[in-house]
Amino acid sequence: MSGSIQDMNNRVNQNRSLKPSNRARFKENNRDNIYSDSEPSPTKLTFKKISEIELKKIKERIKNKALKDRTRETYIFIFLVAALLGLLILLIK
Repeated sequence: MSGSIQDMNNRVNQNRSLKPSNRARFKENNRDNIYSDSEPSPTKLTFKKISEIELKKIKERIKNKALKDRTRETYIFIFLVAALLGLLILLIK
């Protein structure tokens, strides 16, 4: 029994040693160097710059879609509960 516990502890220590250091990850801008090779990555992400008005429109669209989805899910839930209650009443009679 103690051999398997020791083996588990050895595996945990070995896996921990494979992780990159947590110290440099959040200091300054060292995040790029954690998993990169010696060369800088040629496929760095670039984000579009958009105006505040366009950003507000996008946020409003997302809120409206979330509200529609939430309403639809609520109706489906109510329908399923009503169907289950109806089935339960039929089974009891």
